[in-house]
Amino acid sequence: MEKAKISVIQLFSIMFIFDMGTALVISYGIGAQKDAWLAILLGMRGGVVLFFIYYTLLRQYPNLMFTGYARKIFGKYLGGSLAYFTLYIGYTLLIKKR
Repeated sequence: MEKAKISVIQLFSIMFIFDMGTALVISYGIGAQKDAWLAILLGMRGGVVLFFIYYTLLRQYPNLMFTGYARKIFGKYLGGSLAYFTLYIGYTLLIKKR
């Protein structure tokens, strides 16, 4: 089985399309009423910042997954804790959507 790689432009496009599609279906920022577009724009700005952080780490550690370079940067115990905490947050968000 070969490893498939996508370019940075493709990843950014996927993230952007996902944000726009989800905003239409789930109604992000509904509490903001008329300013919902601003809430979506500010949320997307945070996503773009995270994207560039992940992209920078990916360029520095091309052969490691997130858990691998978290351990390499923060050490064995703190990096492992950060990796498990990230998995926990993702799992919690997944359950909350259901």
